[in-house]
Amino acid sequence: MPPASPSPSGPTPWSIAEDVLRRRRVTDVLVPGRIDRDETMSRFVPQPLVVFVLLDDGALRLESVGGYGQLEIRVVDRVTLGGVDLYAAIEEEGDELALASQGEQLFGDSWDRLRCTAVRPFTDAGSNPEEGVVKCLALELESRYWLFFDPTWPFGIRIGNAEDMRRWESEYGPHIAAVNEPESRRG
Repeated sequence: MPPASPSPSGPTPWSIAEDVLRRRRVTDVLVPGRIDRDETMSRFVPQPLVVFVLLDDGALRLESVGGYGQLEIRVVDRVTLGGVDLYAAIEEEGDELALASQGEQLFGDSWDRLRCTAVRPFTDAGSNPEEGVVKCLALELESRYWLFFDPTWPFGIRIGNAEDMRRWESEYGPHIAAVNEPESRRG
């Protein structure tokens, strides 16, 4: 279990987070949750208010903020679950927290270190990329697989694929812009 120490002092400006994603390799995606031992067989119950994109050096910590309307991005040295009230409450209730590795499912067979070939943060009026806050984030990996992180899901951050990103864009596209996207491509 990762230490419960607080996260770094604050969000990482988008320009720095983007540079880190372009220089480092993605090795896994971790989703926190609790272990439900009330059933005959214990089961993992995801609580994805925070999701970690593990890198070959450090991690990208994504947190659903602003009433589940924005994604706060932090470049961190290590994975911790501190600073999230829900996780503290789970531990206070005596339940166990755990991290589920999603890399094998998301990346496909034989991939263990993937370079980001495209990075697409989406913004809206509530976003502030200079302070590390965007609407959603899409990463294309060299395996040709897209990871789409959507904090607007009622249960936290939904991890989707290219089809989920396209569906989201078709629903919200006219009001959302990708950071650094040419004006001619914005809705």
